Amino acid sequence: MIPPSTSPPPSLRLRWHRRLRELATSHSDPAALGAAVALGIFVGCSPFYGFHTLLVIGLAAILRLNPLAAALGAQVSFPPLGLAIVGTEVALGEWLRYGHWSMPTTSGHGELSRWIWTHALLSWVIGSVPVGAVLAVAGGLAAWMLFRVWQARRRDREGG
Repeated sequence: MIPPSTSPPPSLRLRWHRRLRELATSHSDPAALGAAVALGIFVGCSPFYGFHTLLVIGLAAILRLNPLAAALGAQVSFPPLGLAIVGTEVALGEWLRYGHWSMPTTSGHGELSRWIWTHALLSWVIGSVPVGAVLAVAGGLAAWMLFRVWQARRRDREGG
């Protein structure tokens, strides 16, 4: 039996709820939240699929940004939007490398596979930097404006 003077330890659910609330409210300045979303979008546009969340949480911790906002920003690469982003990055990378878009002339799997390994992967990496930067700036500014409006409305509701 638990003595009445001591309370039981908080449940796992309650601890997770407190931790998520702490993450959501840490660095709650609209500019910092916008920067976290921008970081997430930039990383989400990188070709490191499978590692986006780990990369963005680590970078957010290093840069002292909100990891939850950054992780949400990294979800920009969800299908089908991710396919459009990858296609744009590869096309831009090809244009930056060669001055034109190159595509294999045959539809054989061997030719397509060779083109992917010799052209598309490096072009994807090269194209991901400018595409990620443009989308990060646009998304970060949009998030900053949204968080400013949200914060002002919250202040008004609380009697400020």
